[in-house]
Amino acid sequence: MKSTDQLTMETEYRKPKVPTIYKVLAVIAVLMTIATIVLAILYGLNVGGTKSEAVTTTIPQKPDTTTPSASTTTSDTQTEICQNAQCISAASRILNAMNTSVNPCQDFFQYSCGNWIQDQIIASDQSSVSTFNGLRDDVSATLKRVLESPPAPGGDRDSIDKAKKFYQLCLNTSTINMLGAEPVIDLIAQAGGWPVLGNPLNPAWAFEDVLGFFRSTFSTYSIISTYVGADDMSSTDNIFHIDQPSLGMPNRDYYLLDSNKAAQSAYRQFMIDFMTAIAVANGSSTENITTVADELIAFETAIATAMAPNSERRDSFAIYNKFTVNEMETNVTDTIDWLTYINKILEVASTSLTASSQVVTYAPEYLKNITAIINGRKELVQNYLVWRILKDRISYMSADLRATYNQYREAVSGSSTEEARWKTCSDTANSYFPMPVGSLFVQDSFPEENKAVTVQMVEDIRTVFQELLPSNEWMDQPTKDAAFNKSELIRPFIAYPDYIVDETNTRLDDEYRDAMVDPGQYFTTVQGLIELDEVKILGRIDQPVDFDEWITAPAIVNAFYSPSRNQIVFPAGILQPPFYDAGQPTSMNYGGIGMVIGHEITHGFDDSGSQFDGYGNLNNWWSNFSRTNFNERADCMDKQYSDISWDEAGGDNINGRLTLGENIADNGGLRETYMAYKKWQEANPNGDLRLPGLSEFTQDQLLFIGYAQVWCSKYTEAYAKQLLQTDPHSPGEFRVVVPAQNYEEFQTAFGCVKGEDIMAPTDTCRVW
Repeated sequence: MKSTDQLTMETEYRKPKVPTIYKVLAVIAVLMTIATIVLAILYGLNVGGTKSEAVTTTIPQKPDTTTPSASTTTSDTQTEICQNAQCISAASRILNAMNTSVNPCQDFFQYSCGNWIQDQIIASDQSSVSTFNGLRDDVSATLKRVLESPPAPGGDRDSIDKAKKFYQLCLNTSTINMLGAEPVIDLIAQAGGWPVLGNPLNPAWAFEDVLGFFRSTFSTYSIISTYVGADDMSSTDNIFHIDQPSLGMPNRDYYLLDSNKAAQSAYRQFMIDFMTAIAVANGSSTENITTVADELIAFETAIATAMAPNSERRDSFAIYNKFTVNEMETNVTDTIDWLTYINKILEVASTSLTASSQVVTYAPEYLKNITAIINGRKELVQNYLVWRILKDRISYMSADLRATYNQYREAVSGSSTEEARWKTCSDTANSYFPMPVGSLFVQDSFPEENKAVTVQMVEDIRTVFQELLPSNEWMDQPTKDAAFNKSELIRPFIAYPDYIVDETNTRLDDEYRDAMVDPGQYFTTVQGLIELDEVKILGRIDQPVDFDEWITAPAIVNAFYSPSRNQIVFPAGILQPPFYDAGQPTSMNYGGIGMVIGHEITHGFDDSGSQFDGYGNLNNWWSNFSRTNFNERADCMDKQYSDISWDEAGGDNINGRLTLGENIADNGGLRETYMAYKKWQEANPNGDLRLPGLSEFTQDQLLFIGYAQVWCSKYTEAYAKQLLQTDPHSPGEFRVVVPAQNYEEFQTAFGCVKGEDIMAPTDTCRVW
């Protein structure tokens, strides 16, 4: 399934509504924290006396190389050191992460993040730690607090009340555990039975009806993946899409590579243990479970073998095929009754297609092979479909059933225990009630200043991208003009939609009017919400694309670019430290959220996003000359990243083709945000904010340190290996190192010597 990418100031803050006693306690806690930080800074940095040794060794000394100093750059004219609590806190965070004994020209990641990495311990319920995930944990903690808060005076609005009740339903583990397998067995009955339990198949069982029913009722993307979304060739129109499926393990390589034997074994055991637990609870025989598990593994391996790897699916023109439903039978396969299958899916939304209706498929070769894999094995298909819907719902089940997942989770992620229940529940509430939860988050904790600053930075960085176009000699003028026009049409969505905080607007409650929270029935409630969401999404087949719709929740730490909408999205969750912090220099904010903005803008011009025009249509707006040159530059970056081995993943190499789009965006985003900051300097001759303990750094250096520190990270080996196989992003370490190696301004900032220092190689790559 195609997806979106996997980043005038107001000083008024929204204040949380909490009882007075909590306010008093909070003030005391803050004052104690500030006092502790101040003492730590004064002690560690010797503020007011001589400079600390750590700070005086930050600038590498090299023959014939001059490092910019406070007296030589426009941004360093400010001499006053900010000493308020916010600045001290930011300084402490920045310095405590760094290992300044490392030469930044040799290993900039360790220089920026070394102490942070050394201090981190990956807990048993974690697969990684990172500053990114640290912010996510902070957001989850805020969600916990607001979801547990008492009702507003006069009562919460209906949608928020439902979100809070859902959160409490998830927390009620005693009831969930008391029910045990009962709601799961009820779902199996709804699904038509599970042959492994001895349930007979319905005599009327037909592949198209069954697969369509599972897709619409249980939101499964097994065997065949389908969804309703924008037509790549006509972005204003929603259309039915057909694609290759998802899998039970992270991706096809987990079935096909010997290096994943441990995960394969754990997955098989998870399947056996889970089916056994359900069989025992149901009073069914366990005799054939191992045999069925082996059949399911073989079946899924055959599906994986028939699928194309994601790294080979980046050419949208190559994989796009539009047929009428009738033409699917002649151009793909006639062994599936496509009209029956599609209309069974759409039945829940009270709509349908005709034989002359058009659909899009991205995987005709896979679909041609699937019927041979199925080969009339009805019981096997039913067993597999039920397994997949239950496997995907394991986190909503009782503790004894969730325990069957533990060994497999550790094999693929390295985490041996479940995360705290409150975190699971706050995140799950955010998933099923994104706008009500987002409303609570924004009104409690989000400073409006952060939104205003981001709005301005988006425009500044967009302008820089446009100003870079004339110097791109590898592009001809018509292509430059088209790129400029596309950049002008990019639509930013920042922080949150206004209606979620407008008490007079009924839209928020209207959107969740049909959402039901069944007291004491967590598993059943989740299933009902899943069905409701499918009705909404599948019903869009009769509607034009809503370009004003938010494609994500406000309270998440991420950012997005949608090629079919030519839209960039920066939710409120990411507009916080370390990405944006009013207590850190503007240079570091450009290194943080500015880099994310540049990254998302550049996605519109990476190897995938560049295939879409400014209106979101798959359209070749490139000349042959410009596209050929683009591909040569992209190939350079592909090879550059593919040559990198990652120690945390046991020495396995990055897949430069899989990560190409993200790598292009990282490199372009860093260059664009740096240049935008230089323009900010010109407009602000009084200089940038200076922090205690950081006076030895130029603002250029701080920008790059700010960029690096948003990617401080540490992984279990199992999870690192999973990321290399599945994640279109490079690991955090190389999101720092490689763009810096490719950028001459970084080398100038730190005095790195070309051809001598690791961070200043002679062979570099650049697309934007």
